[in-house]
Amino acid sequence: MTVYKSLIRYPYTGKTVFEFLTTKFPYHDPEEWGFLLNENRVKVQDKVALPDFVLQEGDTLTYEPIPGRIEEPEVDTNYTILKETEDFLFVDKPGNLPMHPAGRYRTRTLLNLLEKTYPRVIPVHRLDRETSGIVIFAKTEEGRTWLQKKFESREVKKEYLAVVRGYFQKELTLEGFMGKDLDSAIRKKMKFSSSEFPDAKSVSTSFIPLNFNESQNISLVLVRPITGRIHQIRASLLYLGFPILGDKLYGPRETMFLDFVQFGLSASLLDELGFERQLLHAHSISYMDERVGKNLLIKSNPLAEIETFFPNSKDYVP
Repeated sequence: MTVYKSLIRYPYTGKTVFEFLTTKFPYHDPEEWGFLLNENRVKVQDKVALPDFVLQEGDTLTYEPIPGRIEEPEVDTNYTILKETEDFLFVDKPGNLPMHPAGRYRTRTLLNLLEKTYPRVIPVHRLDRETSGIVIFAKTEEGRTWLQKKFESREVKKEYLAVVRGYFQKELTLEGFMGKDLDSAIRKKMKFSSSEFPDAKSVSTSFIPLNFNESQNISLVLVRPITGRIHQIRASLLYLGFPILGDKLYGPRETMFLDFVQFGLSASLLDELGFERQLLHAHSISYMDERVGKNLLIKSNPLAEIETFFPNSKDYVP
């Protein structure tokens, strides 16, 4: 069974082990965390942890789950195989389906679902759990290595569709830097900046407005990432003032994410978010396969969720 590790940083420095676990990982209720602590399943610096042990900056906490005790959340298993070649599977992933096992999700993942039919597939790249659209799996390690080199050299072209808040009027390319947002209480949050900052990497993304829903003040935008950094599209759109509809982490209020973690998707939070998940969709992917001398272009199925806000979107989406 996988052992999970957490490096203790602000804002958890000075918290007890029990406070950290119940705040950071609410997929177990406090009673369950108490049980797991009593079963010696939690350690700090490789020593069995007591609930009231106070954590210090830089401590390493490890947690060994008990198989079968985590109740996995429901997911959307309605994926589609768009194309299959000798080397690859091109899969249209629904929103609310994680790519691979992590956290609460152990068996209800796209990888586990695919392995029932394709026992040796390997993800070439990844999408966030809430991001829908095209993702590629390799059937061999050689295929994965070959295509990943194309990703690294920016030979793979991707297009996304994003439903954003506000009136996105002009086509633009945003260039700047991205890195961890050290001012955020959320460890995994990134930030975009027009100026370089420590440990940041350069990013570039093009945005093309497609349509505007005036009654709901939302826009449909075609996104072409030139670089491929984690959370690049979401953080860039937040910087521009057009957060993605339904985005809990990069929405207009950062504490949306903390509210979701602590209380789940309440009716009031859903109303504020505007949609139950972030409306970001990997729409198309293309690259030149010089082995056969052809350019491969794969497009996703029409997304019903986007049609809800933008009827007849297939008429103007490239």
